[in-house]
Amino acid sequence: MKRAFIMGLAALMAVACTKNKEAAVTATIEGGAEKEIVVAQLAVSQMRIVDTLKADAQGVAKGKIAMAEDAPNFYYLVYNGNRVASLILKPGDKVSVKADTLGKNVTIEGSEESVLLQKYQKDLAAVSAEFAALSQKMAAAVDANERNLALELNQQLSKLYVKHRQNTIKMIMENPYSFANVQALYQSIDNALPVFSAENDYLLAQRVHDSLAVKYPNSVYLKSLMSDIKQRQNASALADQISKAEETSFPNLILPDINAKMVELKSLEGKPFILMFWTISEASQKMFNNDLKELYKKYSSSGLEVYQVSMDADKTAWATAVKEQQLPWISVCDGKAGMSPAAIAYNVATVPTMFVFDRNGDMVARGNLTNRAELEAAIKKAVK
Repeated sequence: MKRAFIMGLAALMAVACTKNKEAAVTATIEGGAEKEIVVAQLAVSQMRIVDTLKADAQGVAKGKIAMAEDAPNFYYLVYNGNRVASLILKPGDKVSVKADTLGKNVTIEGSEESVLLQKYQKDLAAVSAEFAALSQKMAAAVDANERNLALELNQQLSKLYVKHRQNTIKMIMENPYSFANVQALYQSIDNALPVFSAENDYLLAQRVHDSLAVKYPNSVYLKSLMSDIKQRQNASALADQISKAEETSFPNLILPDINAKMVELKSLEGKPFILMFWTISEASQKMFNNDLKELYKKYSSSGLEVYQVSMDADKTAWATAVKEQQLPWISVCDGKAGMSPAAIAYNVATVPTMFVFDRNGDMVARGNLTNRAELEAAIKKAVK
């Protein structure tokens, strides 16, 4: 009898343990009556479908998500290929989601983590829309040769970026134990401009990791974050060594051009050249290319070359811009934006940044050389 009681108790405990490893989700999708809602999990670097829920005649779909660990996990509800809701679920959660089929109007209850994640995403979407609108206006100003207006719009873009970055850091500090902070670290404005790609941003990532690791030391997301932090630390140390080194010679780069051909910076050895880091996301930098083209035409007969590295994540947009502007020099991009090894190797924190080298490979100037007279003076020194 005693043995039977113990076995029964063990069975009940096993059931309870299984239930605790589940999260219950109720999704009401406006316009999704009797349709399927896919539940996908972010498995660090890829999406993995874990369940498919069938909505009833009122568009209500219910399900329980089994979890292999006690730590929070990132999940997405997907309808007809559209992500309608982003969730952070942990065992025992009971979450209610209301959304339309496009994921435009979403309300979430029962998960503070998911609500904060939604706040991050809404803020980013609003900033990205404003950033895109300003970028279009600035591009139009550049095309109309309205230089002062373009510079003013560029300043507005910079202020918008800085303000969003500051607001995001504030939210991270106010919610130190939220898993939503992990995704916040990897935000990109308008899918092109990383919010946290500066050299020392790994310190913020370290703070996020350490706050969460106390409670969830075995989380796969935190292990991945720590791997990224170590890479950034190593890159920062390398960049620091380079910045303190004597300004002679130059680290080699091997990057793909618009035809996917790998081009070495070392191929310019023995020639005076400009190494420039830039982005197509700022029209003022595209406008500066016109000045640079004139200087390139003037001094190319003296052997001047340009190796221009794009800090953009969208390689297609970059290649299109290069072709539209008919840039005559070497244009390369690896699509890794601020985490590009090229930017790390040369300790580039902001763009545009230029390095001017003479025929001996000695650096004669570096920095934001967008003042034409200043850049031309450096070129003259390099080609003599």
